Amino acid sequence: MKIIKLNSATSNSFMSNCVYLIILIIVQFTFGQNFQNIGLDNQDKLIRLPEAFIIETQIDPETYILGPGDKIGLSIITSANIAYILTITPSGELWIPDIGSIHISGTNTPDAEIKVAKYIHENKFKSSDISLVLLNIRQFKIQVVGAINSPGFINVSSIERLTDTIRKLGGLHKLADEENISIISKHGVKSICSLKAFQITGNLKDNPIIKEGDVIHVPYNSEFSDKIKESITHKQSLVFVTGFVLRPSGHKFIPGYSVNDYVAMSGGVTDFGSLKKLSINRNGELLYMDTIIYLEPGDQINIPGNMKYRLLGNMSVLQTITAMMTMYLTYQAAVN
Repeated sequence: MKIIKLNSATSNSFMSNCVYLIILIIVQFTFGQNFQNIGLDNQDKLIRLPEAFIIETQIDPETYILGPGDKIGLSIITSANIAYILTITPSGELWIPDIGSIHISGTNTPDAEIKVAKYIHENKFKSSDISLVLLNIRQFKIQVVGAINSPGFINVSSIERLTDTIRKLGGLHKLADEENISIISKHGVKSICSLKAFQITGNLKDNPIIKEGDVIHVPYNSEFSDKIKESITHKQSLVFVTGFVLRPSGHKFIPGYSVNDYVAMSGGVTDFGSLKKLSINRNGELLYMDTIIYLEPGDQINIPGNMKYRLLGNMSVLQTITAMMTMYLTYQAAVN
């Protein structure tokens, strides 16, 4: 058996390599653990953007106005490089860890960068390079009233247009005046848009981007306006359609919709139904078409059977002919 003796140089080199490997393992474990902790406890400091958004073109930093909910990327280059992902607070502040908060809502990105840089230089890092960018866009709630199928409040993003907002609320009412839609800003400035003109020309002035605080009003056509206003209510009861229709069911009450509209929503009248003698049950009172001016929430429209149903019941024409032929042949056999 040969015994290999290591000289002192070889032994020292071997020990150095072992120590180096042990240090690498410790450093990797420590930094990996710390990175994991940052991910759990300081999510704003990591570049993680799970939200996805679709834009029609790149956002112009000069014209886009920052507001609560916008995600901001902030880079501070000094003796150590620091990067944050921050969200503008509901009060419009940008809170910077270990430095403080500064109000930037209502400004564009370049102005916000100047403002934030000045604040950081005065309060923490006097000689540092600051850069600020918009990383993700916010959502906010606006009000849409008037001739909309589902008027009310709706969440929109800061890059959505008038048509996007109206589509989210079920579209325009069938009696809407689409040429005189008004948008009133939070400062009281009123602008008139025509979706009909936008449909024809594609001019984006008639389909503007909706801003925070806007109120959209869609008027009804003037010839129907007074009649519809009488039927507008906040009641949520359904309008029911029963009897001889394809799909008897309840439907959301929409001001200005007629009996025929609700019957159409239920698939129309069957072969055995009669529109001429339909009745409307309103709070236990039986009403007829010639006495109805407009429908109300909770009305029940009943489509009765026609003369064909009263005479033949559920039998088809072929069944009726077969039955009559059977009776005739039976009679002939009895006579002969």
